Amino acid sequence: MTLTPAQIESYERDGYLIVRDVLTPSDMAEIRGAADHFARQALDLTEDSDVIELDDSAQLADGPPLIRRLKSPHTNHEAFAKALAHPGILDVVEDLIGHDIRWFHSKLNAKQPGGGGIGEWHTDWGYYPYTNDSVLEVGIAIDPCTEASGCMLVVPGTHTGRAYDHSQNGRFVGGVRPGEFDPDDVVPVEIMPGDISLHHVRLLHASAQNHTTHQRRLLLHGYAAADAWPLMARAQPSDWPEWDDQILRGSPTAYARMEACPVAIPLPDPPAFGLFKLQAQMEESHFSADPQ
Repeated sequence: MTLTPAQIESYERDGYLIVRDVLTPSDMAEIRGAADHFARQALDLTEDSDVIELDDSAQLADGPPLIRRLKSPHTNHEAFAKALAHPGILDVVEDLIGHDIRWFHSKLNAKQPGGGGIGEWHTDWGYYPYTNDSVLEVGIAIDPCTEASGCMLVVPGTHTGRAYDHSQNGRFVGGVRPGEFDPDDVVPVEIMPGDISLHHVRLLHASAQNHTTHQRRLLLHGYAAADAWPLMARAQPSDWPEWDDQILRGSPTAYARMEACPVAIPLPDPPAFGLFKLQAQMEESHFSADPQ
């Protein structure tokens, strides 16, 4: 095992974990170089591309086009593909969800200096429930992720409770209403380049604005146990060989493990599916008082 019993106990109790120095300086140089490559591409865009989602924050409207998100970066650059299958990361993931591991998405979220990129409070489970909750997200810090730069915020222990409603006025908006938790319970998850964070799919989390003078980029990978089966049709396989190719460690299976996990179905389907576009429809932001 890579993790200690104390680390595993901490993850199971709190729903998140920080593991330091999983990636080497050489690993990080490759990942940073790939991220910089797409940042240069963004400068030539006037609207979102299939890969690059631009930051449309009012503070940045008069400047050059800057990235808010890279979609499926592992399919667009070898450095990101290597990071998705990094043995050190998979060793940690295996200790938490078992030997048979499937990836199901990757993305890179960027917060520009003085920019937006706010992630309202939500659970990943609210977007994509499974037949069991052996599902987690790994965050790789490309830049220092601190409370000042808008690191991930979590409410420890919320992964063991109810399913949170992510809808308003009969529409799925991808975030929970203010007042769903005690703000005094919030903990910042601060990580440096080379570190990784892991959080449970049912954990409440968010991130505020970047108030530093440097950008904050976080590479995110979703992993699930091979016998965790997506409940939503949009996440289910349309091509069986391609589905099996998503196994990074262990063996695929056609048998779904069923567990008694509370689920709030994320329907009706929104016209545009993506965290930032969805959460822009929320009636009230958790960060409306966030100083500029």
